[in-house]
This record gives sequence, structure tokens and C-alpha cells, in this order.
Amino acid sequence: MFRTLLQSGASAGALMLALASAQAQEALPEIDIAAAGGGRGASTGPAAKGSQKDPSAYKVWNASSGTKTDTPIMDTPINIQVVPRQVLDDQQAVVIEEATRNVSNVFVAPYNGFQGGWNIRGFLEYAYYQDGVRVNPFTPLPPRDTVDVQQVEVVKGPSSILYGRMQPGGLVEVTTKKPQAEPHYEMQQLIGSYNEYRTTLSMTGPLNEDKTLLYRLDAAYQNADSFREGLHNNHIYVAPKITFEPTQDTSATVYLQFYRGRDAQDTGIPGIYSSGVPKSWNSVGAVPRSRTFGSYDAALLTKSEFRFGYHFSHAFDSDWKIVHRLDIDLRDVPNPWVDVYNPDPANCSPASCPLARDFYMFNVQEQNYFTSLELTGHFDTFGLAHTLLVGADGYKTNDDYNWTANFSGVPSTDLYSPTRMDLRRFATAAAEWAEHDIYRESWYGVYMQDQVKLPFDFQLLTGFRYDSARNSTAFTSFYPAYSSSSSSLAADAVKPRVALLWRPLPQLSLYGNYVEGFGMSNGVSTSLTPLPPEQARQWEGGAKVELLDGRLSATASYFDIVKSNVRSPVLGAGQAFGVSEVSGAVRNSGVEFDVQGQVTPELKIIGSYANIDSRIISDIQGGKVGNHWWGVPRNAGSLWAVYEPDFEPLRGFAFGAGFVARGTMEVDKANSFALPAYTVVDLMGRYSLEVEKRKITFQLNVKNLGDVTYYTTSGGTANFIPGAPRTFRGSVKVEF
Repeated sequence: MFRTLLQSGASAGALMLALASAQAQEALPEIDIAAAGGGRGASTGPAAKGSQKDPSAYKVWNASSGTKTDTPIMDTPINIQVVPRQVLDDQQAVVIEEATRNVSNVFVAPYNGFQGGWNIRGFLEYAYYQDGVRVNPFTPLPPRDTVDVQQVEVVKGPSSILYGRMQPGGLVEVTTKKPQAEPHYEMQQLIGSYNEYRTTLSMTGPLNEDKTLLYRLDAAYQNADSFREGLHNNHIYVAPKITFEPTQDTSATVYLQFYRGRDAQDTGIPGIYSSGVPKSWNSVGAVPRSRTFGSYDAALLTKSEFRFGYHFSHAFDSDWKIVHRLDIDLRDVPNPWVDVYNPDPANCSPASCPLARDFYMFNVQEQNYFTSLELTGHFDTFGLAHTLLVGADGYKTNDDYNWTANFSGVPSTDLYSPTRMDLRRFATAAAEWAEHDIYRESWYGVYMQDQVKLPFDFQLLTGFRYDSARNSTAFTSFYPAYSSSSSSLAADAVKPRVALLWRPLPQLSLYGNYVEGFGMSNGVSTSLTPLPPEQARQWEGGAKVELLDGRLSATASYFDIVKSNVRSPVLGAGQAFGVSEVSGAVRNSGVEFDVQGQVTPELKIIGSYANIDSRIISDIQGGKVGNHWWGVPRNAGSLWAVYEPDFEPLRGFAFGAGFVARGTMEVDKANSFALPAYTVVDLMGRYSLEVEKRKITFQLNVKNLGDVTYYTTSGGTANFIPGAPRTFRGSVKVEF
């Protein structure tokens, strides 16, 4: 059946490309087909390697995520790192988690095979932003596809002054591709290890002669097995956009994103540990990394997401501009969930180690609403140039959980000889528990920021934000006995940010900042009451340099963050409800270094290094002060380099190689044991040629060349997700 679907999809894509080709009446100029900037100002023509106009450059000069204004990164007194589209293409990164491993102090925290989070500067954040809009993480969906992603930005430190409720470590911002004024069409077929098949299609161009109406369509279809036994996923993702630009000053973009698919839950591999034995005795279960303990039909039901919205901007003149965003996200997520519990070491022997299991059937409907209005202006006072930002935003989410559970009737399994569950049996069996839960969260904020150019090449950034937030929960149990309860929590706060940057040379910037953060925690406590707000403060100092005529950049920084009312997830089924517990306060301090750009006309790199000391400094539950915070390696680094020879007979070829290294990391706040350090090596080979004005690219990537066995951080769960073994991804891409 899949072969038929694949052939049908490829045939449809080929037909669309053929129709588009027939419409092209003249040779198309070379263009940046995935440029972040769209419309009639899209650049054409060749550019020097690694320069600002080079679409394949590994460096990005400007970023808006740190200040919400289009500011050169060298003039931004915040640590901002950008992973551009070319890096995603070279590494064949198909989900955004694969992009962020190129950035210092950003560590992926998996979530049972679904969209995970990131430990950024030691603090876990599941939410991320997309084109200035918050993407809610409450209901799990598969990892975010990259087919329509232009670049991934990481803003270090508390960002809540501009974005509202976010973790103090930082945030991930996804910038999507925009419609272009010049027609361009692209199709790629990827085939990888474990029956991975992925077909993508991208089309963009004008819809009228004067090019005031532009469109873009990005789509992906994926069907894949896994190195994990019995796991399989298949889904489609479609993202059309239409931009209307009646004048150079006014632009309105309407977009839609649609996901539909079946993606399996991964229960991971249980850890065997006890506080009553030496720490060195505790570890992840010694079984093959392919072993699973849930069900082969974990992708039993179809999940869907429908997101739509618009982005409107109007420039009143050359100095003042207004921007309005509206985003609505609707999710329908039926989710069979299997809990596999850690074994009792006292019951384990070399021949047997029993594992208890529970089964839950969740039917979740979620609605998320986001809007923001911002005014940006440029003016002078007393000879000082100002860039002023004034804005307001609001966010509301409604989650309705109808769920049932089975406990006593669920068969146990064994670590060394697992048996599979028949989810269809339990999905239709009489439930031992039935409940309806309602989660509501809403907040709004107003903020102001002023960027001031001072004498002697100093630049000052000041700002504040007022937040008002409210959480409420309601729980109704129907079986085995009726009961109901509800609770709510409201909080507000005003938080400042101040930063100073000195640029004594065009190639050098020195900066420092102080910022405070405020957040309403996701989830509830074990007593089913909303958790108190998390609050944080950060001091940071650093330096940024540009070398080789600006084609190579590097950032080094030191930071010190303290967060209070820290939450950590509880083990077991509570994770599916966002159940957490307050741990007290955590302090994270360290240094980090990032470099990216063009070293020579034929060599480009992106790399990072981080050292962080993450410790609990107060614990309201007692006994954990001084322990390391979980999921944070003390040392970590990465490097990726691509060599593109510019001489015959190798012109058109490219060769890439890199590594990702992680030190040991604790699995929980009790420091029960540490996951071992690891280093994985990746390779890439690519060849591009032109055939009848069509660019054809053949590419092969090898991931984890040494076939290293390793485990990513657990995300605070009892079970641990193993990293993929040696895998291959080959692709053919056609562009014209």
C-alpha cells in the first residue's frame, strides 16, 4: 500500500512540476529560493561566497528574535544564534530538533517520541515561537517538520520581556519561508534507513502580472519505520501562504498549516536504580537499544492539527511601522498512552526483571489563540538615535481531556523478554477509570523597549513588560466514583531588562545585560492545583567578533541565572497531564562559544562549545541542595564543516563532516545516576549539476558513523530514549 501511495505522490509532484515548467516562457535567473525576505524586493544574481547576499552562507547578519526589530546581530546586546537553511539542507535535518544541536547550551529533551523540548542554559522549555507566534506544547504532536523552515534562531537568557511566559534559559524561534516574486519550484525524494521515505514539494511565485499577489506552497509526506522495534509513523504536512503587497509600505500574509498522521509513542528503555545502593550500580537497563516495551500498534489513531492566521504590516513613513499578528491553532489528538514503570531492583535477576504497565486512552481537543500588536519607530532626541518598540500581546489556550484508564487488567512485561500489548483490546475494553479534565490558561502583556545609540559607539537597550496571567483547572471523575474539583491561580508582574553594548571596532562588540523573567508554569501539582509562577534573573556578559570581511562570526559569553519556584516533572502517567512538582531554586552559570561562517571561499563551518555548572541551591522538599540539575551536561560541543571545491574535476561536489559531543548528565534531581558521555560523527557527500536549466542535486548523509550507543536526556521521565544507530539518508532534489 505504501508503495502505491509513494508512486501516487511522486507522480502528482512530477505533474505539478511539469505544469509549472510549461508555464515558464523564458530562462529564470538564479534566485534565493528559500530567502527569508520575499516580495518584489527579492534579490537575484550571483554573490560572493559567504557574503550577505549568498543564499548558501552559514552566517546570518540580522535577526529580529532578540529585540523584535530588524537589528544587526553585532549591535544586539544579547546572545543570539541562527541556524540558516543551508545548514539544515547540508545535514538533511527534517525536524527542528536536528537543527538546534548546532548551538551551544541547547540540548534536546525528547518526549516519548513526540515534539520534545530543549534544555537551554540548563532550563527546560517545551514551547517555541514561529514567526513571532507562540506554539503551545501542552498536547503532544510529532516533531516540527522543516520543509517550510527558513532558519532556526535561539535567543539566550530570559526572553519573557518580549514574549511573555518563557523559561529563563532562552527560546527557540522558527522563521518560515516567504512567498517570492520570482517563480521557483523544487521537489525532493529522500530514502533512508529503516524504510524512511520522505517526499517534499515547494512552489512559489506571483499570482498576477504586477506581482502584488504572491503565493507559496510547501508540503511533505513521510512514511518510516524505526530502529525501535514495532514503531512506525506516517504523516502529511501542508503549508500554503498568500502575500498581498499593494504598495511597498503595506503587506498582508495569510497562512495555513495542516498536519494529519499517525505517529507512535516511544516508551523508551527503563532505568534500574535505587537510592539504597551505590550510585555506580544504577543505570539504564542493559538491553538492545532497539527494544520496546509498549505496543506495536502505538500509532493506532490519527492525529490532526489545523493552524491558520495572518501577519499584517504597514509603514506610515520611513520611521514608523505597525505590525499585527493573529494565529489560531486547533488540535484533535486521540492518543493511546502506555506507561512502563521502572522495575524494583530487588525483583530483578540476570534472567528476569518484571515491568508493570498501565494503559490510558486520551481524547484531547485543544484550541490556542494568539494575537499581538506592535509599533516600531525611529526618532532622535538631543542627538541620540532611538528605535522604540511598543507592543501588546495576548494568548489563550483551552484543553479538554476525556480519558479512560486500565490498571489491574494490563499485563506486565519483562525487561529481558518483553511481550507486546494489544492496544485495540484496551481501547475498547471496559475502563477502570473515566475522567474529564479541563485546563485553561490565558495571559496578556504590554511591553516597551528602547534601543539608543550613545556617543563613543555605545548602544543602550532598556525595556520592561507587564504580564497578567491566569490558570484554571477542573477535574470530573465519572468512574469508579463521581467526584469533581476545580482551582485557579492568577498572578501579575512587571519585569525589566537593561543591556549595554560597546562597539569600539566594526569587527568587535562587547556587551552585558541584566534581565528578569516571569512565567506561569505549565501543568499542575500532584494535588491537582496550579503551580505558583516561576521567576528568574540573569546577568550576562560577552563579546562578538566578525572576521574575514564579515564572512565569519563568533560569540563568547558568560552567564549566571537563578530561577525560583522551579518545577520538575513527576514520573508515570502524570506527565501526560503536565503534573509537576516545585523543587525550589536552581542556579545555572557557565560559558559558551559559537562560531559560524565562511573560513575560505571553499570551506564553511558552524560550531559550538559550552561549559555549565547547574545546581540546586534550595529545595523545599529537602535533601537535594548542591545536587546537579538533571539533563544538563557539564561540557558539550559540536562542529560541522563543508568543503566545496571550486576546481575541475571536483566542481559541483561538496563534502561535509562533523561531530556532536555531550558530557555526562544526571537523570533526575536526586542524581540517581548519570547518563554516559558520548560523541557521534556525521558525514555528507553532495553533487549538483544543471540539466536543461534544472538544477539536480544528489546527496548522501551518514549519521552516527561509529554506530555509538548513547541516550539523550530523559526529559525527567523514568525511561530513556536511545539515540539512533548508524543511519543513511540519500536524496535527489530537482529545482528550476
